[in-house]
Amino acid sequence: MELSLEQYETLLKLVYMGDWVISTLQAKDRSEDEPDSDSRYADVVRHVFSQAEHAGLGNIVQIDQNNGEPYLTREFEEESGLVDILEDYEDEVFWQALIERLAHRDFLRHYGETAISQMAIEERIEKETPFHDKWATEFHENGLENIKT
Repeated sequence: MELSLEQYETLLKLVYMGDWVISTLQAKDRSEDEPDSDSRYADVVRHVFSQAEHAGLGNIVQIDQNNGEPYLTREFEEESGLVDILEDYEDEVFWQALIERLAHRDFLRHYGETAISQMAIEERIEKETPFHDKWATEFHENGLENIKT
């Protein structure tokens, strides 16, 4: 595969972000002493990162002296905007998941499981949307300020 320097740098960023997502999920699903359940992802990350020097980007990938694994330098992570992108992603996922879960909770409380199970999908969407809009507006205007225990 032929890539320009800029394209390869973009590929490194994409691989890093994908690895970050997969690693987060794998860490959540396993105990501390259990190895990675699927090394396919790690193998691809390792391969793409290890080719960076050959592609002319050896300055942004280093090799861990303890285990020989390639990784992006901290400077590149910060200067390239990767950290900001991942933080923005986490924020977006948090707010969307919170809105969806609260809206669905209120929808269930209002209509009940039996009535909802008898609704066509279009009706469900139509009737759940106001709950979604309510929470989206609340969090947009007030953040978590009005959430109480």
